[in-house]
Amino acid sequence: MSVPPSVPRPPLRVSSVHAGLITALVLALSFGAMLALTFSMQNDVIARDRDHQMAAVSQAITAALDGAGRFALTQAETSARQRAVARALAAGDRAALTELTAAPYAYLKSQGVPVFGFHAADMTYLLRLHLPDKFGDDLTKFRQMVLAANKTRRSQVGLEIGVAGTFVRGIAVINDGDRFVGTVEAGLNLEPILEQVKTLTNADIAVVLSQSLAELPPRRPGDKGEQFGDLIALASTDTPLFTGLLRDGAIRLARTREITPHRIGGETGAILVQPLIDFSGRMIGNIAAVKSFPSHGAALQRTRIELIAAALIGTVLAFVAFLVSARMLKPRDEAQA
Repeated sequence: MSVPPSVPRPPLRVSSVHAGLITALVLALSFGAMLALTFSMQNDVIARDRDHQMAAVSQAITAALDGAGRFALTQAETSARQRAVARALAAGDRAALTELTAAPYAYLKSQGVPVFGFHAADMTYLLRLHLPDKFGDDLTKFRQMVLAANKTRRSQVGLEIGVAGTFVRGIAVINDGDRFVGTVEAGLNLEPILEQVKTLTNADIAVVLSQSLAELPPRRPGDKGEQFGDLIALASTDTPLFTGLLRDGAIRLARTREITPHRIGGETGAILVQPLIDFSGRMIGNIAAVKSFPSHGAALQRTRIELIAAALIGTVLAFVAFLVSARMLKPRDEAQA
């Protein structure tokens, strides 16, 4: 039997429990959306902080290399200004040069300056104090710093590969009166420079050469640095760390500065890779930096746990408050009915 149109239908009643559940669900979805947005914003803040700190490491590396070059040049210029050294170089007197500079070189070698030598005006290597039996070789084809100093008659600073290896070098011009007689160079080891950057930034640093880009000869037993494909780990502040990263492919040759997140020993971290440029402007490899950010992971986890807990508590309290309100209003509604 159908209900006459004039008779109103009884209204649908929703129980207070159902209404509370619906309210709690809406609140939970709202809190979930807010948490997702908050987490995304946290990730962005942490990524910006990470990139900012790694950019500071990059700047520290550049500054340290520049400072090392100036130090090397200062040591070279100290010898270049001695008249006795200029006369001995002009005369091609290797014995006199050795006698004049052997003691200063012994001290410099103990201070991380293993390369010290004199180039004649014809751009042959007259005397290597670090390799005294190796002399007379033509430098015009592979030592661009010597060529530049010879042509411009001006001091030069930079990173360059030579017979003895890869060093930060400073080359000073030597004149005997008004006559140009040659140049003198000092070269610094890379390891102390990297350690200096590590002290300043708390990041581990490595110099990685590319055998193909640097046009290095085939490797021989005893050559410095372990090789991983085309890459050679020349110097670093943590050999096991960079050996593992190179072996796993976490560090690859990069032609622009790259910063990528990476877990270091179970902690949040990042890897910076930037081109390694020699004096001539040629890319010969990369400088890599690795830094962990334990505070990032701990702070992020703590904050997220607190936010999730707050959201859950808020949802439960809202649900309970709605139920209490509904029970208080129910007798009044029944009385009015």
